[in-house]
Amino acid sequence: MSYTSLGDVIDHVRSQTAAMAREEPAEIYAFRTGTLENQAGSYGQYFGTWDIAAGMMRDYSMYTYYPLLQIIENPDITLPQFCFILDSFDHPYSNYLRYSGFPQLGKLALSLREWLPRATSRQQAIEAIRAFCIYTDTFAAWSFHYFPWGLGKQFTYANPEVAAPAIADASRRVHIKPGRKIRLTWQPLDITVDAYLAVHENPELCRDLMAALPFTVLQDHAVVTGESMYAWCPLVSTAPIQVRERICDAPKGRLRFSQSTGQKFIVQYGPTTEDLAQPVLGEVIPEHADRLDKVGAEVWKSTFDTKTPIWLTVELV
Repeated sequence: MSYTSLGDVIDHVRSQTAAMAREEPAEIYAFRTGTLENQAGSYGQYFGTWDIAAGMMRDYSMYTYYPLLQIIENPDITLPQFCFILDSFDHPYSNYLRYSGFPQLGKLALSLREWLPRATSRQQAIEAIRAFCIYTDTFAAWSFHYFPWGLGKQFTYANPEVAAPAIADASRRVHIKPGRKIRLTWQPLDITVDAYLAVHENPELCRDLMAALPFTVLQDHAVVTGESMYAWCPLVSTAPIQVRERICDAPKGRLRFSQSTGQKFIVQYGPTTEDLAQPVLGEVIPEHADRLDKVGAEVWKSTFDTKTPIWLTVELV
């Protein structure tokens, strides 16, 4: 596809993102079915290709494009300076991913780099990076969902039935004031809970989220943290964060939003082992918290085993 302006590139990126919002991208399907057109891989196997590409897609979306957005939103960085930074960081990722099963992504990334210096305004350049950030996050969501996490059954600790060492410190737990209420519904589970947003604790973050509602996103389960679920969201927030909380200290029903790991909407439903701190987004109301047990169990099966999609709808009450 040929472009006549940066606006054309942005429109194409957004249309490609919309097309895979509720439907698995052809590139991900080709990975998991072993039908990559160029048959990338050594000695006839494609798992190595899939594994490396999945890891690179994760890092590209979370730890490359989000920092790039933060850089271009910094008024002290000129557009020519940013274009040099973009060329330096984007090409190694997007070109390798192009070879490894994502040819359309590679072409779009190249077109973005070619047209960004001709942006009609700084704001248009920012919108281009924001659009590509959501595009890569959406790919990362599908890549994560269909990755064969079930292989983890072959790599368990000596006594997997024994709980991990407890490091939670309830005294560090954040207590939020009841704020704007939202509703979370999981289908096809037909389970709904209400929650309060932390509008008093993280007002800027909550405003960004509310502006994007309602949305429906693919729900997946954490594979490192513990009893926690997350979903990549169709928004990009660079809002300042006022209140964070260690994941392991959070109560059942805690809502978090991770800007730096893919714009994830996170629901904790039980104990966790991760001691990193993340932005506090809200909390499921106490009378609905136990409903999360079934949701968590079903989402774990979806992510780790069956791959049957579970969809989360988030809306204002």
